[in-house]
Amino acid sequence: MKKEGSLVLPGEIVAKSEELKAGKGTFEERGEIIASIVGIFKIDKENMEAIVEPITDVPLVLKEGDTAICEVKQIMDAMVIVKIIHIAGRKRQIAGEKDAAIHISNISNEFIEDIRKKFRIGDIVRAKIIKAEPAIQLTTKNAGLGVIKAFCSNCRNPLIKKGNNLECPMCGNVEERKLADDYGEGKLDRVIENGSENKERK
Repeated sequence: MKKEGSLVLPGEIVAKSEELKAGKGTFEERGEIIASIVGIFKIDKENMEAIVEPITDVPLVLKEGDTAICEVKQIMDAMVIVKIIHIAGRKRQIAGEKDAAIHISNISNEFIEDIRKKFRIGDIVRAKIIKAEPAIQLTTKNAGLGVIKAFCSNCRNPLIKKGNNLECPMCGNVEERKLADDYGEGKLDRVIENGSENKERK
């Protein structure tokens, strides 16, 4: 079971169905209770329900330099469209739905022949905002930026890192991504500063 009080992302397993029932902000699938929103995991002990409460406060305005946690929604030949679901180090809710684009030239310092080998729909990505107005543009050109959580294209189980690729522990499927250097560690509030300096904002 996930530790109560943890910050969780959509698609993250928080408990087993034999431990808790699905409550607000969660759903049950294949015997697992899964977060449906980004927020704080809590347990309703009276009803034995898993709950994810959205982070609420003064709405957060996005700005250049912010480190964003995003979910991939659409993939095109020259760009990826993502939904920003959290800003690292900021315990506030984002003001409204925020879609953003990662152009193929801003994904990596290496040449990319097929953008679909770097991102898949449903991936959770850490990216930096390089332009906030009029349309939000992001980059993943940093070792600390890129996919931080991904799911198998065949069976939707979380993928684990094996060398430079990802592997499904259930079906053995191997996939490629533009990975952040801390893939799978769950560091949602790691802030990537300009250049190569990385730190976590308290």
